[in-house]
This record gives sequence, structure tokens and C-alpha cells, in this order.
Amino acid sequence: MTPDKMISIIEGYEARLRAADIPPLRMSPKCSFSSLDKAEMLTHAHYLCEGVKQFARDPQKWGKANRHFTAVQMCLSFAGWYTLEELMEHNRP
Repeated sequence: MTPDKMISIIEGYEARLRAADIPPLRMSPKCSFSSLDKAEMLTHAHYLCEGVKQFARDPQKWGKANRHFTAVQMCLSFAGWYTLEELMEHNRP
């Protein structure tokens, strides 16, 4: 995946999160993902989106961009917004 493709996908997620009035809020680092409800997972996904875009533009932070991108997609799936199949389709060239 290219940085431009990753940013494009993230911008699509951000648009959907904004349309659903989901604010960007970081989850507590003392919590586990299993302790979050759907709304908290979605707010954390939205929070991570800005970082993904920033890190994707920096070749030195490409690995971090990928880790955050994965976390966004996992949160969206755990919240029931996308299936694994749908996320795999988003990631195709």
C-alpha cells in the first residue's frame, strides 16, 4: 500500500465518523480494547486517523503509520462497522 492510498482510506473513514457525529477521543492507555464499548472504539479510531495521515507522509514513521492504520481498522471492525472482507477490499490496490 502506498502512503497516498492509506491516506485516502483514512479520509474515507474520517468522513463516515464525522457524518455519524463521532468525536476523536483517545482511549485511556490503562484500558484494554475489550473493556471499550462500541462508541469508545469509534472515538479512538477517529482519534488515530490524524496520526495515520501524519505518519504516512513521513518515510521514517511508515511502520508507525501501518500500526495505527491497523488499529483504526480493528476498532472499526470490533464496533461492527466493517467485516474483515470489507477491510481487505479497502486495502486492495
